[in-house]
Amino acid sequence: MVNVMVEHEDNLFKWAKSQIADLGPMEPLREQASSRKYYRVTSKGKSFILAYSDPQKELNNEFIQYSEYLIKNNVSVPRIEAFDSENGFMLIEDFGDKVFLDEINSSNRKNLYLLAIDQIIKLQSADANDDINELNEISVKEQMKLFEEWFLFDYLKLEIHSLEKDIIDDAYIFILNKFLDQKRTLCHFDFELRNLMLREDGTIGVLDFQDLTYGPFTLDLVSLIKDIDNPISDKEIEYYLEAYVSLSNEAGITVKEDLISLNEDLDFVGLQRQLRILGTLARLHIRDGKSFRLPDLKQTLIYVIETSNKYDELKEFSQLLKSKVQPALEEYLGCVND
Repeated sequence: MVNVMVEHEDNLFKWAKSQIADLGPMEPLREQASSRKYYRVTSKGKSFILAYSDPQKELNNEFIQYSEYLIKNNVSVPRIEAFDSENGFMLIEDFGDKVFLDEINSSNRKNLYLLAIDQIIKLQSADANDDINELNEISVKEQMKLFEEWFLFDYLKLEIHSLEKDIIDDAYIFILNKFLDQKRTLCHFDFELRNLMLREDGTIGVLDFQDLTYGPFTLDLVSLIKDIDNPISDKEIEYYLEAYVSLSNEAGITVKEDLISLNEDLDFVGLQRQLRILGTLARLHIRDGKSFRLPDLKQTLIYVIETSNKYDELKEFSQLLKSKVQPALEEYLGCVND
């Protein structure tokens, strides 16, 4: 496997030099949840990103097409300068190293969140695109069931009894109906701090947009303001919801202005997303051997417990998670850390 990766790196660099002759050595960048590998190269003082993206595993054609589409619609994503689809090679505009996740602090948080919300508005204002799929009942259910399959069973190895299974199934149905009842719009799908960049000129950059989809209008919003790596207060959430409503109105987008109702929409889409994340992070660890996101499981589960406890229809689900699942997770993470 190591030799195969070295061969891919060599071939990637040779291809890149056929595009730009005077290139310095490749510098590996941060580990990704996907199979993609990223490197930085420079030529005459200008830097670029090189990517090896396995064409058997990744949505390379979508990534390339969506980059062009989003740029045309004023969304700040990196331009694909050159590509070889057959081999999975890409030469990409470099947005730098300043990831929102690492850069955000108490003094700049408001400004960075408002920059991000402005990008959400641009996404929601983009021209309709028939090539982009829509989240439907089947896909939304399948995503939630990753929570059982990979998180509860394969990762925590919990035994779920029939009454507990009924509680989980009832929660799925309730969340699903609320999720599907929302207005549809274009969504990034994983609009979280680790996928946002602070560029050198103070503007924002948006990465990992290959999962672009049509879904509920609060999906990107909840990904941002209930980011598992940066929990914020209810008062801050209300502030950013108000900012979203104001910016939407300025852009000519009609959204709910009742903050109570808007917050509920945020909650239910957040619950679906967080159940999906619990499953996908467990799968990333078990199937793909990537364990760097395991610490995120704890905060993700806390979000699900606290949010579901706000609604009578989900209180039993919240209690099940709190009494049975949370202790098992804490014990398991403790063993991993030891």
